[in-house]
Amino acid sequence: MKRRTASALVASVGALALALSACEAPDGGDSQLVIGTEDLGGYNPVNGYSVDGNSPFYDGLLRLQEDPGTGQMPDLTPALAAAEPKANEDSSAWTVKLREGVTFSDGSAFDAQDVAATYRAIIDPDSASEVVDAFRTIEDIETPDESTVVFRLSEPTPTFVSRLTLGILPSEAIEKGTPAADWSVNSEPVGTGAYVLESLTSDTAVLKARDDYWRTTPELKSVTIQAFADSSALAAAVSDGKVSGAAVPPRSVDKIAGEDHEIVTARTADWRGLTLPSDNPFTASTTVRKALNIAIDRNKIVDEVLAGHGTPASTPVGEFYGDAYEPSANFELDVKAAQRMLDEAGWKKGDDGLRSKNGQSANIPFTYPAGDSVRGDIAAEVAAQLKPLGITVEVEAGEWDEIEKSMTRQAIVYAGGEQPYNIDHQIRAALHTHTSTSGVFDNPSDVEIPGADELLDRAAEETDEAKANADYRRVQDLYMDDPSYLIVAFLEHTYVADTDGWDVPDATFEPHVHGSDWGPWWNLADWTKS
Repeated sequence: MKRRTASALVASVGALALALSACEAPDGGDSQLVIGTEDLGGYNPVNGYSVDGNSPFYDGLLRLQEDPGTGQMPDLTPALAAAEPKANEDSSAWTVKLREGVTFSDGSAFDAQDVAATYRAIIDPDSASEVVDAFRTIEDIETPDESTVVFRLSEPTPTFVSRLTLGILPSEAIEKGTPAADWSVNSEPVGTGAYVLESLTSDTAVLKARDDYWRTTPELKSVTIQAFADSSALAAAVSDGKVSGAAVPPRSVDKIAGEDHEIVTARTADWRGLTLPSDNPFTASTTVRKALNIAIDRNKIVDEVLAGHGTPASTPVGEFYGDAYEPSANFELDVKAAQRMLDEAGWKKGDDGLRSKNGQSANIPFTYPAGDSVRGDIAAEVAAQLKPLGITVEVEAGEWDEIEKSMTRQAIVYAGGEQPYNIDHQIRAALHTHTSTSGVFDNPSDVEIPGADELLDRAAEETDEAKANADYRRVQDLYMDDPSYLIVAFLEHTYVADTDGWDVPDATFEPHVHGSDWGPWWNLADWTKS
């Protein structure tokens, strides 16, 4: 779900742009921000909006802090929680004391029943939540009093605090027995956040700051979100001066930035690559998948496609996971070895220079979501690098509704890192075989890495961090022997912004989604006039 660049949910979480109006300089209490995006709506935390705690409408029990600049993850600190959550001895129960005196935007009081109702809804099958797997261990939720919530888990979950960033709804907004995608809050959000949605049309949303926000009184009083057709149209709007800031593709950032703009970048766990479909006769082979991984020049992709705004990657795990990262799990470029492996696997070149086996051609269909120029550029570059090996690649753009129907037969230009603030979900969503709570886009090629499921399941409930890290490193070793993707890089999200007249908090470490809720604008309530 979070990989759909054109979906309403992704766009509203922070689609592709945020712009400070060039025609309205910040002055007094009427300072205004104009936001460019691709779609509007989808403001429901139960279906994944603000799952990582970033939203103008909602707060979570915990909230992100600024990127520490140390190469590690940012801290999570209490927001609607009054103090740090407390775990029992084996981390199978977590107690959270709640902040008092907080109200929702509809005037109702925030209490434990709202927290319980929100989390119960996300694990309720009737809600059909697209992010339920991250909350799979919740077994029961107790509310001993109005200011206390106790999460009872089905297994020890030492990383559970990272699930406590989810935006909280009032219990009255929960529509039981109905899919979350159809709830009223998708277009009429009610939360404890710094802003309320004053109006919403097909192409414009107007947000107003709350004077009674519990954490601070926002100095930025008005935010307008304006929809653009796609990322290219949005970048053009910035270039033409229609808006004065945006999250833009990395190859465009230097061209768009001028004297009145600054370039802002953010570290991320957002990786890009290609799925290697299990139902394709060519990529069904483990040997072929390994050969493809050593045939690709990742440095060239970072330098040319990403304009240097990224880091080469071979697995879903980056150095930012500390001791859970396996530094030797990197595919080294070796085109000659790749050719030998393809030969050994029986995929031989014919007189036309193209490989085939038993009458079947070495063919991979590449599909990327229409309108996503970065994914399209990655697809084109990978295709160009594979062509000299005798591999036929057909690149085409598609819509997600169609892409979903054949994920095990075509290579999708893929993105990961939608909930990266603990390694469990980052690596599990990508590599674990399907379970009853898996999302639509979890392990889309449906490739099993022998031995990985057991290690992932064990690491997720291991209370000894050193042992869990050892299991995660072992999973990366197993992946090198049987890769299920062609991962190429971790992105650095790139923004062009005019923030003149404002003191703006530093960026934070970002998940896959980015744009209006991220970059220089991830913490609008704390913007202050300079």
